[in-house]
Amino acid sequence: MSVDARFQRTESLLGSEAMEKLAKARVAIFGLGGVGGNAFEALVRMGIGEFDLIDFDVFSITNLNRQLLATSDAIGEKKTEIARKRALSINPNVKIHVHDLLYLPGKDSDLDFAKFDYVIDAIDTVEGKIGLILECQRLGVPVISCMGCGNRIDPSKLKVGDIHKTEMDPLAKVMRSRCRKEGIKKLKVVYSLEKPLVPVAPIEGEPGGKKNPPGSTSLVPPAAGILLASEVIKDLLGR
Repeated sequence: MSVDARFQRTESLLGSEAMEKLAKARVAIFGLGGVGGNAFEALVRMGIGEFDLIDFDVFSITNLNRQLLATSDAIGEKKTEIARKRALSINPNVKIHVHDLLYLPGKDSDLDFAKFDYVIDAIDTVEGKIGLILECQRLGVPVISCMGCGNRIDPSKLKVGDIHKTEMDPLAKVMRSRCRKEGIKKLKVVYSLEKPLVPVAPIEGEPGGKKNPPGSTSLVPPAAGILLASEVIKDLLGR
């Protein structure tokens, strides 16, 4: 069994060799909201040894309904810093690299994609998603992308598949078109087959935020994050 008792129950299922692979893996997570935050914590608890966290935002009160890392005490704090502290409280040995930035293609940053063993795309902007996917594919870095989770309440409708075989998801439709345009022939994604609900009440936008943000709950984004984490683990272990 592992010297570190934190991961004994995981090792009992996966074995010591698998745990060593996970401890040596470096995963980059773009976006630490309802999806990315849950994916991050799941991977920390699975024993991934090193992370790069990319997010420019701070927590707001409207994040409390769905984001694992959001608490009343965290409002106004950087998402990357709260995530870093939480990870270290779970596993003091985990390595965390923080990048407080909004990722966009062509924008200067200190990100070195060649160092990543896997990339999770949990950001909202199409330009950002396409940019990081192209960079990953250029360097041969595995990447998984999350499609829309807003305006949905049924996590059982979430699926893992290729972007070109998605349906029902408005964001995936836009991404399919952009992927064809950019020559992206294959991309693993998490998406929902649930028809998006129409909000019954208007949502007031936040300063500097989306003008018309979608409705959201604590049901679908966290489940999507867990699916992302599961795929990362399976791929890193070749399962």
